[in-house]
Amino acid sequence: MLLGAATSSHQIEGNTFNDWTLWEREGKAPPVGEACNGWEKMEEDIDLLLKIGANAYRFSLEWSRIEVEDGVFNLKNLLRYRRFVDALQRAGITPILTLHHFTNPVWFYESGGWLRKDAPEIFGRYADLVSRYFSDVKLWITVNEPNVYAYRGYVAGDWPPGERSIFKAMKVVRNMLRAHSQAYAAIKANVRRAKVGIAHHLRVFTPVGTPGRIPAYLREYLFNFLPIYSEISGKIPPPAAFMESIHPGGDFIGINYYTRDRVRFSLLQPFGVEEFPEGVWRNSLGWEVFPEGLYMLLKKYNFNRPVIITENGIATESHEERVRFIREHLKQVKRAIDEGVEVAGYLYWSLMDNYEWLEGYKAKFGIFTRDRRSKGKLNLREIWFSI
Repeated sequence: MLLGAATSSHQIEGNTFNDWTLWEREGKAPPVGEACNGWEKMEEDIDLLLKIGANAYRFSLEWSRIEVEDGVFNLKNLLRYRRFVDALQRAGITPILTLHHFTNPVWFYESGGWLRKDAPEIFGRYADLVSRYFSDVKLWITVNEPNVYAYRGYVAGDWPPGERSIFKAMKVVRNMLRAHSQAYAAIKANVRRAKVGIAHHLRVFTPVGTPGRIPAYLREYLFNFLPIYSEISGKIPPPAAFMESIHPGGDFIGINYYTRDRVRFSLLQPFGVEEFPEGVWRNSLGWEVFPEGLYMLLKKYNFNRPVIITENGIATESHEERVRFIREHLKQVKRAIDEGVEVAGYLYWSLMDNYEWLEGYKAKFGIFTRDRRSKGKLNLREIWFSI
């Protein structure tokens, strides 16, 4: 079984230049700065992985570092990732590559981004090139959380590009699913025995009272079911499309799980409103910690395929709480395995405290942390102990 941790490029590398960089410069998000200096110190992170006994590491390639202009690729940066993958493999750690983890090259973003009609083909071109350089990497994630990306950028409007249109959000979801299909085909053509999937953000939606079933169902359908069903079946259902055909995939099911929403009916909000009862275990961001939800989702969305828990973590300052979190969720993983679900891996989010988008560096998800008080030095302080 794969056991390890996960990160993403913009959140740990530092000194990136993408659409989030522009968002930060406009004062709409805290500046990422040097983050965890991961671009310079990739190999040092291998020591951290070995320290916790990890045999797998999920990380993303920064598209903006690789395709610096439309159709212009920086092979020097690509080979930097290549050397890191070589080092991981020498250390006995299985790399799991993610092609898109929320950030986009500026040239792509400013020309329309995921609303572009040809966005799937552009992403497929990128996937084709990258997979040729990593033909020995067997585990791939094309897109991380297309539902979250579409919601935050095109409904809530607090992520770039700051739109507020459910119609545009559905178009973005459709294009990202099409892009996954293009990337899936490219990777399969270039990498023998590759396993390819999407990292789906899944939540448990619990209705509050009988009327709450209506908004809870709507959230379940749009947020959970639509993206994962599209990947598995090769058909994109309404309202994103009208059963449009894409390449069926899902060699494994990637599940990112953090929390559940308690949903109450509202005449003014078709998707209901959330209820926050007192006395509930919550992380430092106020998200409810509900370990049984992981079991529920593993049972419901495995589609008789292997499942990799591609993210699962807690924002907390407490060492003991993080240990408790991991223990309680692994109990639910074992429960699902005992009932026949094939769980191929568990990856904790995150290997280290990093940049958490609108929260900046306030949310502490990491097994390790970097001492950000020092200038020029990012010394690691371990907060992991046996679970």
